[in-house]
Amino acid sequence: MHSQKAVLLARQAGSPQAVFGLARFLAAVPTGSQQTAGISTSSTAHAAEAAPAAAAAAAVGPAELPAGFPADLAAATEGPAALYTERVRSGLYRPDALQQVTVSRLQTVYQDLREAYPPPQRRSGLTLVDHVETKQTRSSWFDGISMLLRSQSGLQGSAGPHGQRFHVRGLYMYGGVGCGKTMLMDMLVEAAPREFQVERVHFHDFMLDIHSRLRHVKEEADPLKHVADSVAETIKVLALDELFVTDVADAMILHRLFGRLWDKGLTLVGTSNRAPDALYEGGLQRQLFLPFIHRLKESCYIHNMQSPVDYRRLAHHARGTYFLTPDRTALLHEAFLQAGQASLKHNSSIQGASAGAVGHPSPVTIEVAMGRLLHVSQALGSAAMFSFAELCDRPLAAADYIALAERFHTVAVADVPRFDAANRVTAYRFITLVDILYEARVRLLISGDGTPFELFNKVLSQQEARSLDSRAHESSSGSGPEPVVDDHLAFTKDRTISRLTEMQSIEYQIQHAKQHVPQLVLALKDMQLQQQQQR
Repeated sequence: MHSQKAVLLARQAGSPQAVFGLARFLAAVPTGSQQTAGISTSSTAHAAEAAPAAAAAAAVGPAELPAGFPADLAAATEGPAALYTERVRSGLYRPDALQQVTVSRLQTVYQDLREAYPPPQRRSGLTLVDHVETKQTRSSWFDGISMLLRSQSGLQGSAGPHGQRFHVRGLYMYGGVGCGKTMLMDMLVEAAPREFQVERVHFHDFMLDIHSRLRHVKEEADPLKHVADSVAETIKVLALDELFVTDVADAMILHRLFGRLWDKGLTLVGTSNRAPDALYEGGLQRQLFLPFIHRLKESCYIHNMQSPVDYRRLAHHARGTYFLTPDRTALLHEAFLQAGQASLKHNSSIQGASAGAVGHPSPVTIEVAMGRLLHVSQALGSAAMFSFAELCDRPLAAADYIALAERFHTVAVADVPRFDAANRVTAYRFITLVDILYEARVRLLISGDGTPFELFNKVLSQQEARSLDSRAHESSSGSGPEPVVDDHLAFTKDRTISRLTEMQSIEYQIQHAKQHVPQLVLALKDMQLQQQQQR
């Protein structure tokens, strides 16, 4: 599963040339810890892990909170509110009224979870005589009865009459790209103690794992119930990123899957670009999906995070990741070679019979979930290069791209076209590819026919198509490519444009280094502080 995202310490980064020179070197160093597409409690978060981040946050920025900062957040001593407050105070996060409302809702969920799953009680160390004497007091007797009743009611996370945990209502956050949904959800994950048993995962990965498990329990009388129960045994809080349903196979099982999980006491904290009522809109047999929406509204607080600010687009752009000039393919290939050769030089574990052991690209084959194989025509160390057609014109899916992200920390894609009615299916695959590489903090190098905005100019929603001026419509359809009118594609294109933009930034390169080259994080922080002092 995906590990917790690193704190965005690079928001204050300055000179692109200075940091990106080092980022180019860092991007070539191979991945230190691979992510897996399976549910595991090994990534369970606990409060102690937040200490280094809090210490780093305290090292820079102003010491005072801005005027008008919510008093309830400022008073918090634990949970996401405490982390958010410290990072605003340190200057790592800019104050945002809409985000503060979201943090307050996350803090409510955190406090409810804390009540349901209190920290383990330590033995007092009292002697037998002391213990007997203590039990004689009236207050202690009533306290004991109170604790017994609370335990039997399930308010502290104990088993109920049918082996079910007390259910804490979760939070479903939705809004446009770049409003901070994932960042804020990850603060809850980071602040959560061990007893919360939090699992943080991308929706793509979660559903792939569910389908994989179902194939292994076909002999069970009710395979879906069996899988849901096995998930609920190890996870109390599921932090699910980017809940976006397009696959009919996912849509048909979500109601029963999550219905069982919620019945077993699981708490869902999720992010999405869509409101609940807009999920799987226009999908096949959507009427069978509607009960999931109803149950989602019952089991989670629904919170709209729509914000006029896209924080990803506030990032400074860096050179060397997105090539548009006439010699863009040659420049992309050169960047790929530099990344691959550097990774071979700095990681002897990659050297051998595969991945270009002599310093030249060579073909390799990597394993994909469910026993399939993915052919990579050009691999060099921890870098791989593909043409757009190799990745998106073939019948590849999320599982293939996840395997790619686990094996390579730098992926180069050549000749990305502008999308229109003629290549609609490839646009869907490209969006899935970008989502998975972004989530894994893989460095993406691209040569394309236009900027991220220009690639999707011909992708329109039904409403956009209807609102086109007749003269503009005639000029766009007379000689140029025919636009693709697709509500799903038009909705997801904004997220993809935002992510492609962010993946060019210094901030993203620093996050890439944190996730894949943790031994160099301190050097990056030192450079970041030097740049801040020079401004």
